[in-house]
Amino acid sequence: MYPSPSRPSYPRRMEADLARVSVSAVAALAVLGLLALAGCRAEQEAAPPPEPPAVGVMAVGEEKVNPFIEFVGKTRAAESVALRARVTGFLEGLGFEEGSTVQQGQVLFKIEPDEYRATLAQKEAVLGAAEASLNRARVDLDRYRELAKSRNVSQQKVDEAEAEVLVQEASVDTAKADIEKAKLNVDYTEITAPIAGRIDAAALDVGNLIGPDSGVLATINRMDPIQVTFSVAETMYLDIMKQDREHKRRTGDAERAIFVPLLRLSDGSLYDHKGSFDYIDNKVDQKTGTVLVRAEFPNPDRLLLPGQFVTVVIEREDAIDAVVIPQAAVLTDQGGAYVLLVNDQDKVEARRIVTGQRFGPDLVVQEGLAPGERIILYGIQKVRPGITVKPELTAPPATPMQNSAEASGPAGGSAQAGAEAGPVASDTAGADAPVAEAITEGPAKDLSGGGQAREDAVD
Repeated sequence: MYPSPSRPSYPRRMEADLARVSVSAVAALAVLGLLALAGCRAEQEAAPPPEPPAVGVMAVGEEKVNPFIEFVGKTRAAESVALRARVTGFLEGLGFEEGSTVQQGQVLFKIEPDEYRATLAQKEAVLGAAEASLNRARVDLDRYRELAKSRNVSQQKVDEAEAEVLVQEASVDTAKADIEKAKLNVDYTEITAPIAGRIDAAALDVGNLIGPDSGVLATINRMDPIQVTFSVAETMYLDIMKQDREHKRRTGDAERAIFVPLLRLSDGSLYDHKGSFDYIDNKVDQKTGTVLVRAEFPNPDRLLLPGQFVTVVIEREDAIDAVVIPQAAVLTDQGGAYVLLVNDQDKVEARRIVTGQRFGPDLVVQEGLAPGERIILYGIQKVRPGITVKPELTAPPATPMQNSAEASGPAGGSAQAGAEAGPVASDTAGADAPVAEAITEGPAKDLSGGGQAREDAVD
């Protein structure tokens, strides 16, 4: 029996052959993939470990610094006089140039004196009449006393004559007092400078009627020296006084003060002249808990004007040794300030520190670092605590703080008070919690997100 021509058998055989070929091809491809994967693993196992990241480090050292405290103060003239008229009259003339320096005794305002001179002449005439009446009363008294000896006049007459003399003497004294008052009024028509100093603008022009009710005509301020007043917190006042007392006890010099006042102007520059403490209040302000202090500064160039707001810098005159590092190396998180340092095994550690005052690009570290330890300046964003690095000694981002006119702080005009000073570098939000945990639990802890820390140093 032959197969049906409509369903031949050879297509089935071809399909079976193709299926066997497909299975063989898939198996071959799988083998090739396994061989390739094995080769990649072999290459990975044979590859050398990556090089430790290079970081720029510097050795921590100590420097001489002058600790200081800052306060907001206000300048005031050492002497200030408001000129007022003491008599009434028309202003006849001015004897000064507005804004100029006047000398003591200089005539500044002149009031028409004619009326007061006439009054003085009248009072002098009254005095002459009183003196004449007194002379007549004395003559009458002498005559009555002679007559009384011969009993030609009664004692009553003598008593009346004596009383009249007393009345006339009082009249003379009154007339003399009136003359003195009239002379004062004449003198008051010229308003003179009671002190030497700089005068401001006149409140009234020539020709105006002025008098005691006219208010202040002008003000004279003594500009050199100039005083600065500021308030010190009670606790800070006690600390300063204790340090000063201890310094004097240790050195035996009772005259030399341990602190010296300096001034920083509103533009940030440091005033050229040092000052001296002039006055300390004898009480604590109960409302604010502060003590009023006044310092005096030379002002030969008249640079300082009364009423200016300035920063008073109380600086310790004797320098002390302190650990100083660049601010760019300091980071902050929720736990406070810290630095990344490299230990003896070239591993990164995170170290909490207590910061103090800033001196330009540098920052005093009160606790947490010792001289000789290496802190990371550059490459902070490439590392995290616990990894091994390749440290390379590098220079700080700026010249270290020096106690000279070129340094920051009180000598350069850009320092902050120790209580206000703080690190300038900071972590991003993702790095805060891991870094805090690493500082608490140990530097070997892996910091996820530790590489996000911002590097403030400028390469």
